[in-house]
Amino acid sequence: MIKKIFAAISILTLITTASADDELDSLKKKCDDGEFSTCYKLADVYAKGDEAVQDFALADKYYDKACSFGHVVEACDALVFNKGAISRIKSYRVPKDVQRAAKIYNYAVKSTNYDTLYELFKQYCEEDKDLRACAYYGEMKVSGIGTRITVNRGIKLIKESCAEGDVYACSNLGYRYFAADEIDTDEFKAFKLLNYACSNGEFGSCRYVAAFYENSIGVKYNKDKIKYLYSKACDNADAISCHKLGSLYSQEKDQTEKAIESFNIGCEFGSVRSCTSLGLIYYDGKKMQPDEKKAFNLFKSACDGNDATGCYYLAECYAKGKGVKKSRNVASTIFSKACDVGSSDACEYLEKHPGTGTVETSSESK
Repeated sequence: MIKKIFAAISILTLITTASADDELDSLKKKCDDGEFSTCYKLADVYAKGDEAVQDFALADKYYDKACSFGHVVEACDALVFNKGAISRIKSYRVPKDVQRAAKIYNYAVKSTNYDTLYELFKQYCEEDKDLRACAYYGEMKVSGIGTRITVNRGIKLIKESCAEGDVYACSNLGYRYFAADEIDTDEFKAFKLLNYACSNGEFGSCRYVAAFYENSIGVKYNKDKIKYLYSKACDNADAISCHKLGSLYSQEKDQTEKAIESFNIGCEFGSVRSCTSLGLIYYDGKKMQPDEKKAFNLFKSACDGNDATGCYYLAECYAKGKGVKKSRNVASTIFSKACDVGSSDACEYLEKHPGTGTVETSSESK
């Protein structure tokens, strides 16, 4: 916290003295003339300044210059991947063992024996120097899964795996810089790491990079870029990205088919919100011919996954006999579930209609 406060004071002072365009130009000129400590200061303004001056692309440029030509250690650290690390990423590889990698993945996604899992990753990391195993090993230390929490050691393991080129570790570290409690927030480092991971096959990271563009965090809002990133992640089975892509298309004129395609993929990959959103398109009939049976099946899938809105509309289908035989008793039961999993509209309905009754609601999103 103290480090954050001092950093904030330092940056605030720097922004105050260099906020005007002529002051920024002065810093740029000094940097271009070889005063590389100034390049580092300039990069800090672009990386950590207020929204009026924040520009992660320029921050990266000037950190790189300060690091590469001025050997400013702090600038190299800010880059995360300095020139030496990039060189190692391209040249250094732990000997591949496909069977071991497959075994690690299988344990990671299916195992509930966390003590055994922890020991497995520890062995593969310490004995075989397997980068992915070290990333998982570090993550378990940070989270206290299968072992006691040792945040500093865990973060160190993740950082080391990332520096040696493991994109999962870089994605994990980037997310932590962006949103986690275990490490100081650094949006510039988060963007750089997540963008690196997204560009090198860790496609779930693309969703977080899109969030930077969508919320203008250090980069300008860019709808085409946002769509591209969500599409890239969706094409690689990131269900949430499919839902977000579908939501973007659903807000645009004459893009219903693309919205349906994205929601359909998202639903198949397990995004219950996509199932609900797709169901609403067929249920409303505002943008295409209604299909109550299809809407019912989609709402059922969503409700089975405990999506509150999906449950609400599934209950409405039973109450109104849309896509299924009318049943007030079933509707009442599902309204109760919808209320339990978070639908305030379902809770309100139950208060107004104790027992069973007829629904009188619109089909707008609940």
